[in-house]
Amino acid sequence: MGEIVFKNIGKSFGDVKVIENLNLTIRDGEFTVLVGASGCGKTTLLRMIAGIGSATSGELFIDGEEISDVPPGKRGIAMVFQNYAIYPTMTVRGNIEYGLKNARVPKAERDRLIREVAETVGLTPYLTRKPSELSGGQRQRVALARAMVKKPKIFLLDEPLSNLDAKLRVAMRTELIELHHRLKTTFVYVTHDQTEAMSMADTIILMESGEIRQQGSPEEIYENPDNVFTARFIGAPPMNVYRMRGRQEFVGYRPESILLSREETRMLYQREARILTREMLGSEIHYKLVLKQDGEEPITIMGKSSQKQFEVDETVYVNVDREHLYFFDGQENRIRDEAGLKECCAMIQGGL
Repeated sequence: MGEIVFKNIGKSFGDVKVIENLNLTIRDGEFTVLVGASGCGKTTLLRMIAGIGSATSGELFIDGEEISDVPPGKRGIAMVFQNYAIYPTMTVRGNIEYGLKNARVPKAERDRLIREVAETVGLTPYLTRKPSELSGGQRQRVALARAMVKKPKIFLLDEPLSNLDAKLRVAMRTELIELHHRLKTTFVYVTHDQTEAMSMADTIILMESGEIRQQGSPEEIYENPDNVFTARFIGAPPMNVYRMRGRQEFVGYRPESILLSREETRMLYQREARILTREMLGSEIHYKLVLKQDGEEPITIMGKSSQKQFEVDETVYVNVDREHLYFFDGQENRIRDEAGLKECCAMIQGGL
């Protein structure tokens, strides 16, 4: 079991409050990703779970046991850092075995555990090598193997892929997903990269300034954002969101929801725009457009489309169906009530 519960958690550094009155449950066996910009509090939460950065207030439970006074080594947790923290003078086997020796595990048992974990992460051919003889991905696997051999009930991963090149990051994401499926253990993963969060998580916890802005599956976070922050953070390119002319409310739509045309259409949202840039990305093209705004600040948006017939500097219509429009109030929270949505749609039809 590996359920984690934060109850009214607060964390301060001197007079600076980083987290205040946070409540969160991380479910047993899930791959949970804490995502947000630097300084949002995600690593602070991870360190609390690990026992290397205690909370200022509140309670922290693992499987129903309050663990604030439980030493890190007795929490059933293993942590993998972004810099791997493996010993350069030891072989792969020595790195994996180190913690087992300290725990005085008998040699025969150590050998069995090392064989099992090396096979699981694909390190069997490299057990006699030093870290300097390994690739970045292999060194990351050593760090994972050293954590796995303890058979923890919770894995904590602090930006473990950030030091890898782009191609290797993609490969290691897949490996971590497969590893989680095999182990069926609680994974808590910290990243600032929303692509990692979307591709790996069972549950995403999106944070800003020590607060949880939204929590849910990748599909829910992407398709049903609660606020402007979530809408703009998740997605590549992110959602186009801006205030309607002369109003406090915001309208938003995903770049892939845009239909470009040279003639007017009957879609609810329709605005004239000029194409600023055109990026060919294989099966799709990214268009950067500026909306026509008489006497007002120009609004720049992004479109993602398989339509290849449009060129830079061409004037086009940007069209979006009603079902793909999102509306947010003046406090940047999602408008969901029927009356509010009807009013916003009427504004759009009126040319706002």
